[in-house]
Amino acid sequence: MALNQFGAVMTFAIELEGRLAEFYEKAAQDHPPHTAEFKQRAEDARKRRKKIEISRTRDVTEITLEPIDGLDEANYQIDLSQTDIKTVNMAEEVVKQFYNDATPKINVRESRKVLERCLKDHVGLKPIT
Repeated sequence: MALNQFGAVMTFAIELEGRLAEFYEKAAQDHPPHTAEFKQRAEDARKRRKKIEISRTRDVTEITLEPIDGLDEANYQIDLSQTDIKTVNMAEEVVKQFYNDATPKINVRESRKVLERCLKDHVGLKPIT
């Protein structure tokens, strides 16, 4: 599905962060040496989701109806059914790519800032080893 409107991009980001929170909670159970790290990542994903939700509802204006080109949901699909370390690190790379691609396409300054902060958060995560 094409992410060709403000609402579609923001909804995808909300759902992505929600899925990541659940994924990290499961990974925390499956990888005891990394429990604290995964629990923190889950909490951070929930916080990002909430910020995106607030931004989506607050920043809906007529300007947000301008079409967005070049984003397709299929490019950012992640299989989160496995919680192995390789999947964790791969998922973060896909998430970073989504925010890197989507952020400059958002024409609402405040919402773009929210997505920029999400990208910064994900870039700041060290790969799990």
